[in-house]
Amino acid sequence: MTFLAIKNISKRYGPVQALDHVDLTVAAGSRTAIVGPSGSGKTTLLRIIAGFEIPDEGQVTLEGQTLADGLAIVPAHRRGIGIVSQDGALFPHLSVSENIGFGMERGQADRAEQINALIDMVELDRGMLTRRPHQLSGGQQQRVALARALGRKPRLMLLDEPFSALDTGLRENMRKAVARVLQTAGITSVLVTHDQSEALSFADQVAVMREGRLVQAGTPQTLYLTPCDRETATFLGDAILLPAELADGFADCALGRIQTAANGRQGRAEIMLRPEQLRFTPIADVEPKAICAGNVLDVEFGGAVCTVTLALAGQSNMAPLTVKSSSVELPAVGTTVHVSVIGKAHVFDTSGQ
Repeated sequence: MTFLAIKNISKRYGPVQALDHVDLTVAAGSRTAIVGPSGSGKTTLLRIIAGFEIPDEGQVTLEGQTLADGLAIVPAHRRGIGIVSQDGALFPHLSVSENIGFGMERGQADRAEQINALIDMVELDRGMLTRRPHQLSGGQQQRVALARALGRKPRLMLLDEPFSALDTGLRENMRKAVARVLQTAGITSVLVTHDQSEALSFADQVAVMREGRLVQAGTPQTLYLTPCDRETATFLGDAILLPAELADGFADCALGRIQTAANGRQGRAEIMLRPEQLRFTPIADVEPKAICAGNVLDVEFGGAVCTVTLALAGQSNMAPLTVKSSSVELPAVGTTVHVSVIGKAHVFDTSGQ
């Protein structure tokens, strides 16, 4: 069921086309991440949904209610939308309890109980209710900001890069905690971020924006494994792009004969593999004719996942390949290994170009 519908939204700031006829739908109870480089238009789109910006044209509809139709809009305070920003925007002179309860009716009988329920929901200790924001860590401040936004019982929650100011480990924990809280509360959410891994791990739906346009939207798995073009492929993660000859559901390329999902395609094309699809084995463990050989140029230890850089034998004009590998039995620099591919190669669709 469509909960939020964005149709044909455009916005221009002088000569700059910030948004160019953007269409996007968000299902009820889902988590959508809008991701893109700086200047792609993602924050402008979020502000239009929130009611902080007026579109030049297009419509925004929430649960069947039209919030924006060109220049005619419903004011932000009447939209029933919560928002959590990058810095949390807590009131420094108020306690945690007062911050959480800021949007509630002061005279309501169960106000204290609601505040307690909200701080429990965001997994903070009730002993923090008397503290001021400066006495909290960055992650705790973001949880309080989320509790305050939830206290207004929003129909939709907007998250504007809420984890970007946090340390790496804390970011991951906060991302999981926020996703868990929103799912428990059954609140539909839209996250704006420039962090690709954050978008892929947080959302049910990822929307990629570039130069004011929405270039692709779908599940994280769909976008990562079958991106619409090479720019989207490389934006969402490391990618190996190779020229290939397609025939009978296979691609012949520098890595040998690889199965593809493009069964009907024939002729020249560009294929994509993710680094984790490549495997290497010691040269003595397989038949030399089975797979191609690669010379190990560099090994970067990264704990659970390491990066091995290979130069394919007989491919002097080809850039080195990057392979993601377990830290167990890493090859030494200078050794030769056999390289194989698991899974299918993705073939870019050039029919619309």
